[in-house]
Amino acid sequence: MLFEDDNDYKIIEVNGLAFPIPFFKTEEEILQRFLYVKNFPYKAGDVLLCSCPKTGTHWLTNLLHYLMYDGQLDDMLSYQPYLVDFHDIEEEVQRNGRRIISSHFPPKHLPVEHFAKGGKTILLFRNPKDTAVSMFHMLRKQKIYVNFKLSWDTYLKYWLEGKIPMGSYFEYYNSWQKELNKRPDLDILIVQYEDLKRDSLHELRRIKKYLGLHHSDERLKAVLNKCSLENLKADVDSGEVKTRLTDEKGISILFRKGIIGDWKNHFTVAQNQEFEAIVNEKLKNSIFNYKLWN
Repeated sequence: MLFEDDNDYKIIEVNGLAFPIPFFKTEEEILQRFLYVKNFPYKAGDVLLCSCPKTGTHWLTNLLHYLMYDGQLDDMLSYQPYLVDFHDIEEEVQRNGRRIISSHFPPKHLPVEHFAKGGKTILLFRNPKDTAVSMFHMLRKQKIYVNFKLSWDTYLKYWLEGKIPMGSYFEYYNSWQKELNKRPDLDILIVQYEDLKRDSLHELRRIKKYLGLHHSDERLKAVLNKCSLENLKADVDSGEVKTRLTDEKGISILFRKGIIGDWKNHFTVAQNQEFEAIVNEKLKNSIFNYKLWN
């Protein structure tokens, strides 16, 4: 189903997910992509990183990139996630060490073989307010793919309704909650962005243990240094690391602030009250209610 408004904002909605034009132009293309991802072949050692857009996917991907490599870190460059949702990545995803497969799809569309063969899965989530703000700024700049003219007020309304790229934040994490309730033995590690920011070393220890790695704290600190915002941004700005996420001038829009609480610079008191009420309703009994983690 095509959704568009007077601001020339257009998305295609299929099975509860929303895709910006021109990533996909028809429902058939999207259905074919669902099949591609669901049938994506597992390779021993694969790590599947699942997340909503703008919850810290690029940062965590690079933490994994350096963490899952045993050699010298000094001369390594950062790594750009290859979203299986949009790209045929069998060849592109090759790297030194184990593969990192990234997806914003909900559980029902993820690779069946990955779970059947015991692949490791990390699920990332973030305060939905900061997630919404981060998406707003990305859409404003990424004019190659989305002709984005929405005001903050209109955008926030659409965000709450799930009419933004990849659909509803709430539906995404509720689908994971249902999956975890149905399969309590599911081998999955849940990481909250705020915890990763506030106590990075502790969270890297958790991830290291989950992946069966044996790095020292000194090595983990070196990984964190390589993944500082300044270093990741420098790799992209220098042109040594390529990214598809650019503005109309070809300038990277990957990294902005990456801070906790930037929503306070955007939400009015009334918007915050409405947002909190919806969070309480939508994530009432969910482990992904960020307030339970703070």
